[in-house]
Amino acid sequence: MQTIINIIVFFLILGAIVLIHELGHFLTAKLFGVYCAEFSIGMGPKLFSKKKGETEYQIRALPIGGYVAMAGEADQEDNEIMKDVPYERTLKGIKTWKKCVIMLAGVFMNFVLALVLLIGIYSFVEVQTNTSEIGSVVKNKGAALAGIEAGDVINKITINNEEHIIASFSDIQEVLDNENLQLDTDTVTMKVGLTRNKHYLEKKVTAKYNNETKSYVMGITAAMKQLTFAEAIRQGINQFIEYALLIFTTLGKLITDMTHTVSQLSGPVGIYTVTAQVTQTGSISTLLSLTALLSTNIGMFNLLPIPGLDGSQVLFALIEKVIRREIPTRIKYALQMAGLILAFGLMIFATVNDIGKFF
Repeated sequence: MQTIINIIVFFLILGAIVLIHELGHFLTAKLFGVYCAEFSIGMGPKLFSKKKGETEYQIRALPIGGYVAMAGEADQEDNEIMKDVPYERTLKGIKTWKKCVIMLAGVFMNFVLALVLLIGIYSFVEVQTNTSEIGSVVKNKGAALAGIEAGDVINKITINNEEHIIASFSDIQEVLDNENLQLDTDTVTMKVGLTRNKHYLEKKVTAKYNNETKSYVMGITAAMKQLTFAEAIRQGINQFIEYALLIFTTLGKLITDMTHTVSQLSGPVGIYTVTAQVTQTGSISTLLSLTALLSTNIGMFNLLPIPGLDGSQVLFALIEKVIRREIPTRIKYALQMAGLILAFGLMIFATVNDIGKFF
C-alpha cells in the first residue's frame, strides 16, 4: 500500500511541475495571439483529449514531460493544421521579445511555483530561532539531569578549561562536534553558563557521544518560533536563492568536472527514491520543500542553451535578430534532435546510475 502511495505522490509532483511549466508557455502564447494546436501533459500514448476552441488538450501516459504545439516551431513545419495559420499568428511572425517571453515563461512559472511553496511553508511551519534559547529538554539526558530547563538561554560552554561563547543554537552544535573537540571518550563533562529569568547560572553537564552525528549530545532542542508573513517571504526567497545557487553550481560542474558530476546525477529512479523516503515520513512541509527544489531544478535546467530546451529557443531568437534572417528550419530541427538525444542520454545514464546504487 505504501508503495502505491509513493508512486501516486511521485507522479502528482512531477505532473504539477510539468503542468505549471507548460502552462507558462501556453498562456503567454495565447496572450500574444500565437496559434496553439495542442496542450499536452505527459508523453507517449494519449489517455485523454478534449478540443476546446482551436486547442486540443491532452493527458498522455508517461508523466515525464509535456509540450505546447505552437505554430512556427521547427518540429511543426509538416503539421497540416499549422499550414493554414496566418503568419502573424506564428512564432516566426511575432516580435523577438515576445518570442523570448513565451520561451522563458515556463521557467518563470517553475520559479513562481517554488517561491509560493517555500513562502507557504515558512508561513505555517515554525522555524528555529537565531538565539541559543532551549526549546525542550530530553528526560534522563545530560541537560535534564543537570537541571537545565526549557526557556534557558545558553551563554557559554567550557570544556577542558576552554571557554566557548554561545550566541546561537548552531554555536552549541559546533562546540559539541567531535571534529572540533577531537576527543576519544564516550562522555565529556562541561560547564554550561546560562541565563534563566534574567539570572545567570552555571550547570555541570555530562554529554554522551553519538555515533550517527559524530558529536556529543546533552539532550536539548532549539527554541522554535512562528514567522510573520513578511519574515516568511524573506525566508522563502532566501531558500529559493540557495536552491538556485546549488543547482547552478552543479550545472556549472557539468562543464568543468563532467566525469565526476555526471556520475553523481540522479534520474527518475533516484528522484522517486527520495520522494518515497520523504512521503514515508509523513511530513507535508518536507514534501513541499522537495517539490520546490525539483521545480527550481527543472527551471534552471531549461535555461541551458542546449537545443531542445527553452534556453536554446531564446538563443536562436536572439541570433536571428542579430543576423536579421531566420536560421534554416532543417538546422534548427537537427540541433533540437541532437539536444534531445543528449538530454535523454543523460537521463538514461542517471537512471542506470540510480539502479546501480541498489546493487
